[in-house]
Amino acid sequence: MLNNRPFLNYIHQFRGFSILLIVGIHTLTSIPWRGNAYAKNIIFSLMNNGTVLFVFIAGFLFFYLSKDKFHYFTYLIKKLKYVMLPYLIISIPGLIDKLYFDNGAHWWMKNGFMDESWWQKIFIMLITGRHSGVLWFMPMIAVFYVLSIVFIKWAKTRSFDFLVPLLVVAGFWTFQFGYYAHIGLSFVHFLPVYLMGMWVAKFKEDIFKYSRLLLWLMAGVYLMISFLEVIGYISLSHLVDLRDQNTLSLAFNVGKLKASVFCIFLLIFFKARETRTSGLLERTGDDSFGIFFLHLYFINVFRLLFKQGYLPIIGLNIATYLLYAAILIVLCLAAIYIIKLIFKNNSRLIIGS
Repeated sequence: MLNNRPFLNYIHQFRGFSILLIVGIHTLTSIPWRGNAYAKNIIFSLMNNGTVLFVFIAGFLFFYLSKDKFHYFTYLIKKLKYVMLPYLIISIPGLIDKLYFDNGAHWWMKNGFMDESWWQKIFIMLITGRHSGVLWFMPMIAVFYVLSIVFIKWAKTRSFDFLVPLLVVAGFWTFQFGYYAHIGLSFVHFLPVYLMGMWVAKFKEDIFKYSRLLLWLMAGVYLMISFLEVIGYISLSHLVDLRDQNTLSLAFNVGKLKASVFCIFLLIFFKARETRTSGLLERTGDDSFGIFFLHLYFINVFRLLFKQGYLPIIGLNIATYLLYAAILIVLCLAAIYIIKLIFKNNSRLIIGS
């Protein structure tokens, strides 16, 4: 059994905030922007790289919950039940779409993919997550689960203490992950972030001693990079375009640096207000995996409605973007609530929440 340790409300709210960023960036890129260009840059700058926050939290919680007592196979069984099984279930609509309705235009469906048997196609899609835009994350995070015993044993050594910061810095030169990258590239990209989360959890008390200084320092770096992004001095799309390459390339990723800095800022910020309650963040924290699994399906519906001319907008601006994002969050939470009503405690087996 994993240790039953005190609940960390500040990490819970941090997780709730992180899933809002992930939904926010997918909302922004799903329908063409017709509003002020600077407004879009501001939103993109804030929302981009939310997955870094999500992986940082995963590493933090893994170390926090497992540092004193860890049973590898119990841990794996729990992840299979509450993470990978929901992944298989939530994948069904995406698999059906790719098997029976997709025309095979995606780059990864070429090179004989369409000639494979149906079960081979399903296997390939499940181990890559490419049947749905956000599900690439699941095969990648499974690699972290498999290697968890290595991570927890290493975290108890002195080499972990001084090598992880070096790996984090080295990790600022990777940028390939996600739908267009294979699992290995995504793993290499997020490994330093996950280890950073573990490292911060290990030394969190020392970090909180300097919370005021770190809060202002991290805020300064974050705002400076964000300003340079918004005015166009730092390109917001350059590295996104490079992700299409499926072989490892190295380039300094200032967005990843900013997101890592943001992790420390948010950790300290939510720690300072951990006694306060936030209904929205606590709810999104509770249902973060469910929101992650469901939100792209709702986005695909809205994208289809937009293409067919059923939405009374010609594109997004600040007002329509905020309304659109709010509707998506409400729909996800409502769907999760209904699923919980139907399946009760077994809902975690269906959608991870």
